[in-house]
Amino acid sequence: MKYFLICAWIFTIVSANANAENLRVRLPAEVTVQAETLRLSDLLPEDAGPRLKAAAETVSLGRAPQAGSLRVFGVNELRQAMAEIRTDTSEIDIPEQVVVRRLGWPLETETVRRTLAQSKLTHQLDFSQARITLPTGFTTVVPDPKLEVTGTSSNSDRFGLLARIRCRERLACGSFLVEIVFSAPAGGVRSRELKQASEKVPEPGLLSLAGPVLVRPGRMALLVIDGDGFRITQPVMPLKRARLGELVRVSDPLTHRSLVAQVSGDGMLRTSGATRKEEAR
Repeated sequence: MKYFLICAWIFTIVSANANAENLRVRLPAEVTVQAETLRLSDLLPEDAGPRLKAAAETVSLGRAPQAGSLRVFGVNELRQAMAEIRTDTSEIDIPEQVVVRRLGWPLETETVRRTLAQSKLTHQLDFSQARITLPTGFTTVVPDPKLEVTGTSSNSDRFGLLARIRCRERLACGSFLVEIVFSAPAGGVRSRELKQASEKVPEPGLLSLAGPVLVRPGRMALLVIDGDGFRITQPVMPLKRARLGELVRVSDPLTHRSLVAQVSGDGMLRTSGATRKEEAR
C-alpha cells in the first residue's frame, strides 16, 4: 500500500507538469526588451512552460529596436518564427500584432517645450500654451537628454508646426517628429512669425528629408491615428522606403486598404492634415 501511494504521488506530479506545459499560452500585444538581440522567447509571457521557453530561446528575430523606436510583428511573421520551434505550438495564441519596444526613459513634454523655446529656429514663438504631441511610446537611452531642433514645416491643416527633433548625443535617441498646435493667433503667435519659423533652415540638407530610412517594404510599422479623445494604433505595411517626415502609402494587412501616412520615427507613422489631403486626391 505504501509503494502504491508513492507511485500515485509521483504520477500526479508528472501529470501536473505535463499539463502545465500544455496550457494555452497567449503572446502579449506589447513587449519591452533590454538586450541588443531579440529572441522569440522575449515575446513569451511569464507563465509559458520551461520547455517552450528553452525552444524559443534558439530562434533569433534579429536586432532589438533602438531606444525611441519599435518593431511590429504581424501574425504571419510570428507563425513563421513559431514553425522553427521543435515542439508543439498548437496551444499558442498569436495576436494580430506584437509591438516590441526598447527599454528606455520616456520623453517628457516639458523637455521638448523647453527645447523649442530655446532653439534658434523657433525661439520667437510662444510655446507656453501650445499643445505638443510626441510620438507614441517614444523613449531615450538616458534620462532628460539634450535635444535640438533640426527643422520645421508648417502644418497646413491646423494653426501649428511640425518640428523635427533629435538628441544631440546621437546614441541617446534617433530623430522624431513633434506636432505643435497653437490655440489661436490671438494667443501671442502671429502668422508672420509662424511662417518665418517654418522657413528657417539651420544648415544645408537638414530640411531636405535626408537621413536614414525609417520604414521599408517587408517590415511592419505602427500607424498611430489620433482623434478627438481617442488614439488608435494598428500595424501596417509600408509600400516604399521612406525617411522622417516623408509621406508614404501603407497597406492594412487585414483589410488590404491603403492610405497615406507620415513617417514620425523609426517604424512609426502618423496621420496628419497633409496625409488626409494626399489621400483625398
